[in-house]
Amino acid sequence: MPIVRILEHGQVIIPEKFREALGLEKGDLAEAELEGKRIVNTPKKLVKEEALKKLIAVMERVHEQNKGFSEEEVTQDVLKAIAELREKEYVKSKILSLHPLPKTKIES
Repeated sequence: MPIVRILEHGQVIIPEKFREALGLEKGDLAEAELEGKRIVNTPKKLVKEEALKKLIAVMERVHEQNKGFSEEEVTQDVLKAIAELREKEYVKSKILSLHPLPKTKIES
């Protein structure tokens, strides 16, 4: 088991073989927990990164389903769908601003 030195401001250097095994790079995040007399660091990815991976997976499925269509046709369909969704959300927000939902009193 490698021994690490605690540097200024409590910094430690994670051994290279650990960083490589976990795919860690400068700037990555880790959650630090105290378990008895041990410090446990668990690598964490931001939700944005996970969301991006999910988006790419969805886009790959859409691309596969739309193989017979031109890029322009798909782009137009996507833009139309976005516009329709925005219109629905806009109308819903206007309706709610004109006719707000009644507040309910919760009694304990």
